[in-house]
Amino acid sequence: MRNMKDSGIEWIGEIPVGWEIIPNKRIMRKVKNVCEKYNGEDVLSLTMNGVIKRDLDNPSGKMPLSFDGYQYIKAGNLLMCLFDIDVTPRCIGVVENDGVTSPAYSQFELNKNAHLKYYYYYYLNLDYSKQLLHLAKNLRHSLTESQLGEILTPIPPYKEQHRISTYLDTKCEKIDSIIARQQEVIEKLKTYKLSVITEAVTKGLNPDVRMKDSGVEWIGDVPEHWEITKFKYLSLEIGDGIHTTPEYDLAGSIYFINGNNIGFDNLVFKDNTDTINEDEYKKYKPSLLTTDTILITLNGATYGKTSFYNSEKVLLGKSAGYITLKPTENKRFLRYYLQSNAAKLIMEISLLGSTIANLSLNTLKNFSMSYPPKNEQCEIVEYLDKKCSAIDSAIAKKQAIIEKLTAYKKSLIYEVVTGKREV
Repeated sequence: MRNMKDSGIEWIGEIPVGWEIIPNKRIMRKVKNVCEKYNGEDVLSLTMNGVIKRDLDNPSGKMPLSFDGYQYIKAGNLLMCLFDIDVTPRCIGVVENDGVTSPAYSQFELNKNAHLKYYYYYYLNLDYSKQLLHLAKNLRHSLTESQLGEILTPIPPYKEQHRISTYLDTKCEKIDSIIARQQEVIEKLKTYKLSVITEAVTKGLNPDVRMKDSGVEWIGDVPEHWEITKFKYLSLEIGDGIHTTPEYDLAGSIYFINGNNIGFDNLVFKDNTDTINEDEYKKYKPSLLTTDTILITLNGATYGKTSFYNSEKVLLGKSAGYITLKPTENKRFLRYYLQSNAAKLIMEISLLGSTIANLSLNTLKNFSMSYPPKNEQCEIVEYLDKKCSAIDSAIAKKQAIIEKLTAYKKSLIYEVVTGKREV
């Protein structure tokens, strides 16, 4: 058993005897070399997958008009994001290729007594737990390089740093590989679920039924006795929420709903869901919401996700659309249709040329869909409920494996970089 001592650092606890504690400024120093004129260098970004080269031919995310004024970064340095550390998914990465990156990032060159990968894992551990967040007092939850420099940090003997980083490289690569395989299975299950839903709501359950041309390109052939209709003929009202920001009240009992509350069977009220009081609610014309309402996200990356409305008093924001069906309609069948490939294709076509995903109410109203008789709708819903439940259960099991592996990886990194596990 190792001889341990108190590090004096709350989030580290005990460290091995023989390890030192020194300010971070004695381990690394900030370097910044501005690229006055961009000359085609690789443009790099800090992501969950490390510091990666951006594809400028097929860009994703925000792109500047010019890369003039970016900073040069050098292989063998650490790249950190010291702003918005409360919400930034990854705040630390190893620079493996020379290039340029946003001047908002901070680049650090390590001293000779510091091993690059050891301190990458050390700060990855702090990033996982957001341990430095309490030091970021401003609105952007930012740390200055000066603050970072004063943070007390462990420094094991250099050979041990190297041994730790080699061990973690091997272990984390194996864990990540297993996680990637589990995620690949999840994606295949999701694709299979989508195909099952699409087949059932556009072709029915009887493989021997006579088919006819639907007259709608993205639907194709449908059973001969099915109709083709539009959502506006099945609904009492199709609309969205208010196009302004209400006055919030932390003590309010009415939730202000946007897209992040939608995408589950019923609405989900998260801890960060804003609330309003009764007086504020009365200022706005209420949406026609009933137990026959399907809510749908209208914009952003999650457009097209759906939930059932189940009687809570809520105020909808502009990204929350609603389809309130006639009481005679089968809301579960229609929701399954909205989840199908046929519906997704309509949504994607409606977004062509848009810089921001924004599903229009007019698109929803004129949604063409294959429409079976009521008894067949019930049979399809019963079939899909059972089939999708089994697929969702399989996905949940794989997700649970990923969560356990992720927790194990975080725990392993913590134990090894703080010396609680000897390698």
